[in-house]
Amino acid sequence: MNGLIMIGYQGIGKSSCAGKENCIDLESGSFWIGDHRAENWYIPYCNVALHLANQGYTVFTSAHKVIVDYLKTVPLMENIGKVVVFCPEVRFKKEWIARLQERYDRTGLNKDYKALMNAKERYTENIIELVNCGLPVYQPGWIDYDLMDYVHKARYDWCQ
Repeated sequence: MNGLIMIGYQGIGKSSCAGKENCIDLESGSFWIGDHRAENWYIPYCNVALHLANQGYTVFTSAHKVIVDYLKTVPLMENIGKVVVFCPEVRFKKEWIARLQERYDRTGLNKDYKALMNAKERYTENIIELVNCGLPVYQPGWIDYDLMDYVHKARYDWCQ
């Protein structure tokens, strides 16, 4: 089976799908060293994603602009089906921020706080950037969706 890289906006359900049907959530927070990231941290992060996808995994990555830009330009390995983006629609801003707020309230994790603050400050800009990044984009038409349905669709679309 060919692998897939799905660049996912914060809060789409990457962690919830990890472990299902060869899916891996590649946590960008794991690439911090102390309280900072190396200048080009995204290169080894993307290389790990590429190597896992080349082994047939579906790899969910974060949607940092440097990751999107890098994955758009790097040649894909032979066993990687494609790189796609999954994000909500701009019209779901209020609901999405509430979703991220609920997640932060539940976990209290610093990474969830950062995601919430980023969405409060840049939600619309983030979504517009992702939609216009030049990669295939999947956006659910509603808030309650099953991310695995979109993984299946992306895999199916690649085979066509």
